[in-house]
Amino acid sequence: MTTTTKNKYHCMQCDMTEDKCDCEKYCCSCQGQVDIRLCSDGLYYCPPCRQACGYKVSD
Repeated sequence: MTTTTKNKYHCMQCDMTEDKCDCEKYCCSCQGQVDIRLCSDGLYYCPPCRQACGYKVSD
């Protein structure tokens, strides 16, 4: 029997998961606001910055 675990990253500022975080969401690299997602380092990134830096989003 195989179990899968889901990664739930926490916001660096409020320590909440992405779905519960009420912080202002913008890319910490370029300050963009389109398709922003919380990544493993606890900060939000847009798709181009995530790809360039190799960051992964929560499952």
